[in-house]
Amino acid sequence: MSRIRKIKAEEPLESFRPQDEELLSDEDSCSLLEGYVAPETSRKRPCFSPRNHHSHTGDGQWDPRNQGFSECLLGDGNVHQEADGVDIHPLPDVYFGLLGTKNWDVPRGSMDQLPDEVLQEIFALMPVVDLYRSLSLVCHRWHRIISDPQFIPWKKLYHQYTREEAGAVSNVMAILEQYGLCRVQNQPILGFIRCVAALKSQRCRDPEAILQCLRSHSLFPMAELCVTRRLPNMQSPQVSYVWAVISTIVLLSGSVREIQELAGCLQSPSSALSPRDVMEALYCMATLLFAMRVKEVLVNNRIHYNIFYCLYLLENSNWSPAIIMPESSNAICERRASSRPEIRPTSEQQQILNHAIKPKQVVKIMAFAGTGKTSTLIKYAEKWSNLKFLYLAFNKTIAEQGLRAFPRNVTCKTVHSLAFAEVGRNYRQKGKLNLSLLSSYWVSMALQNREGQSLFIRGKTVLQTLSTFFASADDAITEEHTPLWCKNTKGERVPVGTEEKRIIVEEASLLWDNMKKLTATREMAYKMTHDGYLKLWQLQKPSLSAYDAIFVDEAQDCTPAIMDIVLSQPCGVILVGDPHQQIYTFRGAVNALSEVPHTHIFYLTQSFRFGPEIAYVGATILDVCKKVRNKTLVGSNQEGDVTGVGVTGKVARLSRNNQTVFEDAVSVTNEEVPVKIHILGGLTAFGLEKIHDVWKLLHPEENLEVQDPFFRRWVKKGFGRLKDYAVKAEDKQLEMKIAIVEKYRDRIPELVERISRHHVPGQEMADCILGTVHKAKGLEFDTVQVADDFVNVPFARHNLRRLSVFRTERVPEDEWNLLYVAVTRAKRRLIMPKGLTHLLTLAGEYYLQPELTSKVCADVPVQCSVRGCCNSIPTESFLTMKKKPFVYSDGTRGSEGFLCHACVEQRLGPLVGLTASPEVVQGMDYAEEALDFPQVVLFLLEHF
Repeated sequence: MSRIRKIKAEEPLESFRPQDEELLSDEDSCSLLEGYVAPETSRKRPCFSPRNHHSHTGDGQWDPRNQGFSECLLGDGNVHQEADGVDIHPLPDVYFGLLGTKNWDVPRGSMDQLPDEVLQEIFALMPVVDLYRSLSLVCHRWHRIISDPQFIPWKKLYHQYTREEAGAVSNVMAILEQYGLCRVQNQPILGFIRCVAALKSQRCRDPEAILQCLRSHSLFPMAELCVTRRLPNMQSPQVSYVWAVISTIVLLSGSVREIQELAGCLQSPSSALSPRDVMEALYCMATLLFAMRVKEVLVNNRIHYNIFYCLYLLENSNWSPAIIMPESSNAICERRASSRPEIRPTSEQQQILNHAIKPKQVVKIMAFAGTGKTSTLIKYAEKWSNLKFLYLAFNKTIAEQGLRAFPRNVTCKTVHSLAFAEVGRNYRQKGKLNLSLLSSYWVSMALQNREGQSLFIRGKTVLQTLSTFFASADDAITEEHTPLWCKNTKGERVPVGTEEKRIIVEEASLLWDNMKKLTATREMAYKMTHDGYLKLWQLQKPSLSAYDAIFVDEAQDCTPAIMDIVLSQPCGVILVGDPHQQIYTFRGAVNALSEVPHTHIFYLTQSFRFGPEIAYVGATILDVCKKVRNKTLVGSNQEGDVTGVGVTGKVARLSRNNQTVFEDAVSVTNEEVPVKIHILGGLTAFGLEKIHDVWKLLHPEENLEVQDPFFRRWVKKGFGRLKDYAVKAEDKQLEMKIAIVEKYRDRIPELVERISRHHVPGQEMADCILGTVHKAKGLEFDTVQVADDFVNVPFARHNLRRLSVFRTERVPEDEWNLLYVAVTRAKRRLIMPKGLTHLLTLAGEYYLQPELTSKVCADVPVQCSVRGCCNSIPTESFLTMKKKPFVYSDGTRGSEGFLCHACVEQRLGPLVGLTASPEVVQGMDYAEEALDFPQVVLFLLEHF
């Protein structure tokens, strides 16, 4: 596609934006009308007079446009001066191309001839960041239009409030208090409807036309009934009634699709609302709902998320420059013949592509799961083809994929391959390279005996110290690298004393000195490891001056040693990753995306992997468990499902640990129909033969041959000594293999043979894919089943109050990251464990959908489906909530059916006000749900 040339601005600007501020290029920021086709013949343009934007409601209601909101400039307010390019793009016809034209033979004109009214309608559809970081910097006129307080006031207020700007917070709090939307009020949901109706009524020019459009919405009959029965005074005037119905539809919506359906109804040709009006209304409701949650009003956060998601897609879908130049017929034919369709970057991606990397700049790209970070880097390298880039990948497989994907100006390597070429190969030539991980056992064999101390425990502390030093940017081993805690000979966790730390440093330093020697050795602890030669390379202060910039992929998993190498280079650095996918802290990784200072920062928040249902689960994990609300994960517009009902075909079952993977393999291969399985990473990396070797140690009388060199050392010592070593050395992987052997005992040989027989080498050949989250990182699957061995939320929110010992903040952050990574591997379907559905209730999501009570109770009284509740659904209520059917990852079905209004109030709080009158709800008996408490929990509840 041809690029638009610079336009002539109405008013040239005198100031330039500072170099450290980022903005779109002139040709990108001015290209706002792509796809409009000019007419065959010209027509005379009408005259436009400036519109008087001052509005008065006349009824004393609060109007955000009259409050003098701050302009919420996201940049410094300076405006970019354009060059005096006079290539004027042809302007379309009298309707400014909005109705389409037939060919490119158009009259001459310039974009500055568009009236303010048209520019406002165009600008209103843009993301607010683009408005202030680029469009408002084009010329004085655009700056004036965008910064006008009367232009999209609710959109500005929403972003100001979520950024916690003092003026916005004060204004929103005043609205909440005026309409009774705070927690202390009895019926904040009805207040919400009244508030929206009062604030938006002045924008409704033809309420009857809008109402007619709303009738096609699937939730309209329910919303109409709610407003008629609960807010009878809203039926007049009609304009208030229209907005009351709209806001009620929003409150009843359980999915993004229903909000999109509402936006479609309001933007239909017969509606009197413009797209700008619709977006302002949605931003109004999003602001109020977000603020109500901040004030701890128990409103399902899913409602706000649905609005936010819909607005995001409206503003960002198919984002691209808006004016295209005519193309020759040959160019069009070549494009159609191309087998590789051009993917247009999103607004977020375009901001990154427009940044010109300079020496010593540190640019961070905070990318959520599936947001196209690699494709963004590829596009960046293609755009800046005059530069040479080094792409540092996390592992060899990704580096090899990069070789095939990146253009020729990019060199793809792992940091270990660079270190090996300079340092590691010397140790391989001398036969002193340890190709496996250094274990506590080999370290303990190199230590001297000390009275009263276990060699295995000392080996563990020395290995931890050495590993911490390798991961650090430090020059020498010090007490700062020693562990704070260790186990004593009794298995008790005790602090490491000062004298012990000194000894540990001495022993680790001696071990490191022997590892660095190039002389051959048979002592495994003295052989050089991969992390060891990487550390040596880092200490040599290597130079990568041949490159203009370095891409660091998966930056959240980099160690300080790697970051020291990268940041010491004279070139620019672009760090890319997702801080919420940091799951390798046990290897010494630090979150470079948080710890390392930056000169520029960008975000990628829209995932192309999944749709809104899966996106909401991932976003809620970050919101509830990690308090991440400044940026929200959204997905695309594709279909998805999280109920687990009717799932067929290939399933990827992801687990927290390898023991669950083994148990799943046993379960799947036990079915009558032969099932082909694939374990991520392969059987060797999984350690299937090692499990068999451990079983052989349990049966020394059979004199079976042990294959693994490490386990052969335990043939004479026996299984008991191996188990003692695993506990003292805190070798979790070995403990897991021992637990598997102890659980299945004599079945191990048959199970190992069966798993091997059913295993296939490739995912594409398998019926079922099994693996841990660590092995699945970077992968994606159509259907993901999350095992129930992750961190568990024991009960739903309304029952969790009975068990006050659980707090999300008490759970290590890595555990939430593991769950987030598992969920975001899914593309189409997600099968959740029950504990994850409980987690979603902490944000108010119970997956309840409304139905008309007149249909529910048409024949006979309906009993509440909640265990322990004896209420029936009252026929005088308006709506009845029904629980969606669920199938959990363990194969059990969740309870489903209709809920009485007392049980609905326990779960949805004030939203029950839409289903029945307060008298009906208060007249029902409240019953605690019957729960299956574990015995230990029952004991605590009874005694404490």
